[in-house]
Amino acid sequence: MKKRKWKKRLLRTFIFFSVSVIILGIVFNQLLFKLMIGAGSIDINYGNDERGNTIMEFALSKIKNPKENIYHAISVQNTKNGNYSIAIDALEKAYAINPNEMGAYYGWVLLYYYHEYKKALDILERYDDLTPNFSDYPMGECIHYLKGLAYKELGNYDLALEEFNLSIKYGLEEHDENWIDYQIFLNRGITLFYLNKNTEAIEEFQRVIKNYDKCSGAYYFKGLALAKIEENTDACLSFTQSLELIRKGFKSYDPYVELFHAVYEQEIFGAISKNCN
Repeated sequence: MKKRKWKKRLLRTFIFFSVSVIILGIVFNQLLFKLMIGAGSIDINYGNDERGNTIMEFALSKIKNPKENIYHAISVQNTKNGNYSIAIDALEKAYAINPNEMGAYYGWVLLYYYHEYKKALDILERYDDLTPNFSDYPMGECIHYLKGLAYKELGNYDLALEEFNLSIKYGLEEHDENWIDYQIFLNRGITLFYLNKNTEAIEEFQRVIKNYDKCSGAYYFKGLALAKIEENTDACLSFTQSLELIRKGFKSYDPYVELFHAVYEQEIFGAISKNCN
């Protein structure tokens, strides 16, 4: 009788041990494949695009029910390296799995990297609707500022101005003007300039310069607005100040994307040639 009990216990122990080994093996393998996604991303970061994506593709094929963070990891580095077809496919899958979490990044990427302004607006609007009467900050930038940029690039300057105004309004409710990113005021001024509200635009560019006197873009667009109202002497001075700042390295810059309001020496030379003797 005791011998039978002992055998039963031994069998149960063996079964428990075997099942545990199988479960641990599955869990370990899943963890290993997820780590491989990170390793592939790092490889792409060092410029090994083909090998890194091969590693991630293999790991992805072994992961059961991959979550949005897996596809997000695949997308991020490929976006930075310009592998856009791979990046956008992965990001769309991440968004489909969890739109509430992925909406902020997806809208931001569509705006800055892919210049799909209508689609970016749609995604950002949906994300913004999740928190009514609250200004979200996707990727550290005010969502109303991002929507304003999209409207501006689409040529809808009235709606762009509304969004920039909201961004400034929400910012001033909790902070002073110095805390708000000067680029919001700069783009608000550019939008006013496009609306042919040149006096208001000049005031806005002065506001930028007051808070950040090294903003070459503010001097350039201020010069354009001054030229529009035939204040050519002041316009030429502003163009010269912009050119000097750019030559000293004071230029809006992002290592990965082209900023919408970037100003180049050739543009300033063109403005000087047109408006200055």
